[in-house]
Amino acid sequence: MEKTISIAQARGSLAEMVNCVAFGRDWYIVERRGKPVAALVGAAEYRQVLALLRDHGVASEVEGIPVRINFDGERFFVTEDQFNLYGVGETPDEARRDYWLAATDYYEDLKRNRGNLSHPLRQHLTSLRRIFKARGE
Repeated sequence: MEKTISIAQARGSLAEMVNCVAFGRDWYIVERRGKPVAALVGAAEYRQVLALLRDHGVASEVEGIPVRINFDGERFFVTEDQFNLYGVGETPDEARRDYWLAATDYYEDLKRNRGNLSHPLRQHLTSLRRIFKARGE
């Protein structure tokens, strides 16, 4: 069962929380000023989540582009099949930002070379133009 606890409460009951997580199947979301900042889960569940991220990833999106987030044990990777771009980071958010930078650079490159693009690359330009237009850029 998932429980939410403040950092102040967690400081005073860490040993009890660890026992609940290790033996009682509880999970704790630790909050600072009402915002989640950490989670305390059992080691077995943690390893299972990492294995799932490594083996299958998680479906997500970046600015409307369907992506998959994977973890190799050290870094997170954001990949997709539409433009064949990727992003890397120490956190999922860093990997998403890195992916978005790659998409932005790719879009700018396509715009600069729009007169010499093959049909598939013109389609990429059209798709990315829609995404950037929806963002107001």
